[in-house]
Amino acid sequence: MKKIGILKVLGIVLITFGIVYLDFDNLNFDLNYKAYAALIIGLIISVFSYLKPQKSETEY
Repeated sequence: MKKIGILKVLGIVLITFGIVYLDFDNLNFDLNYKAYAALIIGLIISVFSYLKPQKSETEY
């Protein structure tokens, strides 16, 4: 079974919180800075966690 790393989960959670707290009626940065910050940080963490090389579980 493949494990999901803590960084991937953190990135997904931050992206989810960013989308939930985003006010779609008024997308100004002044009112939604927490949502935009969560989205940006979540995307950065997700990109870095998926680009990080995976450890191999096989022994040679």
